[in-house]
Amino acid sequence: MRYLAMFALLIISVSAMGADRVVLYEEFMNCGCSYCWGAEPSVNAFVNNHVGNGLAVIRVHVSWPGSDPIYNANPSQQNVRKGFYNVTGVPHNEIDGILSPSASQLEGAYSNRINQPTDLAISVARNGDNETGSISVRLIAEAEIGTTVMTRLFATVVEDDIPGAGHWSGSYFDQAFRYNLFGSAGVLVEFESPYPDTLFFEADYDISSWVSDNLYLATFVQEYSSANKEVINASWAKFMDLETGINNPDGFVSDLPELILHSNPSVGGIQVSAVMSGDGGGIISVYDTVGRLITSRSASDYNSFQLDEPGLYIVRLESGGKIATTRAIVTR
Repeated sequence: MRYLAMFALLIISVSAMGADRVVLYEEFMNCGCSYCWGAEPSVNAFVNNHVGNGLAVIRVHVSWPGSDPIYNANPSQQNVRKGFYNVTGVPHNEIDGILSPSASQLEGAYSNRINQPTDLAISVARNGDNETGSISVRLIAEAEIGTTVMTRLFATVVEDDIPGAGHWSGSYFDQAFRYNLFGSAGVLVEFESPYPDTLFFEADYDISSWVSDNLYLATFVQEYSSANKEVINASWAKFMDLETGINNPDGFVSDLPELILHSNPSVGGIQVSAVMSGDGGGIISVYDTVGRLITSRSASDYNSFQLDEPGLYIVRLESGGKIATTRAIVTR
């Protein structure tokens, strides 16, 4: 009975320490839509209050009711996104693929989603210049993400400060849809136990047609079926500010330290690989859930810790002035 209670406590602890949530907001609009123009003050107030701080934004343009330069620049991919949600009128809003609030309801919908826990962490890096290169996406499922349908990864480039037309003549479009780097339907994401499970993806980019300093990248994993469209998690970054470096064997561009668990839960101990920053070394430490230091040593490529008590432990790697942490469960 004591073991069952401990196991339940571990599950609760793991869930409570999930990844940071970023909410995806998609606005469907058209520069000839007077109703869209009327909703813009509320939409812009909401976006400006949250973008980059827990919110990723994509403004998809459609072909009606008037000609639209954003739509005309990439009609095929925007039509796919419109069809995915069966959008038949604009303005139309989607929060994390499952809420369709009016402009006045956006804050409430965002509050609903930002407080939802997620076990999916998304990291994005770039290797290239302000015209061409590649992005690398690392997905870490810290636990089963709880979906039974297909999930797919998207990385959508959007652009700010585009001169407007129609109702927007004399003003500017922001977060305007430009291109899905993984294609119209994204790329399939399939996690497997044991957890945490890490996946890596790469996509080439060519941003030479746009103003690189005005570009942002919304990256997200979404259920992709006719009935299920929930966004599991998202990330948001200024494109040219994405971390850059040299590709490691996994294809992820990073100079951040990283911890890779080899089995979780494990029996009797922890086995973990440590990827250090640059050419420097590091210190790897193990703590219990109340913050007590259990053991600490110089980090190596492969580290094994024998632990006497079953429970949840925090593994911490400090290297090059930067820190990586992960959670490990030890059973008997």
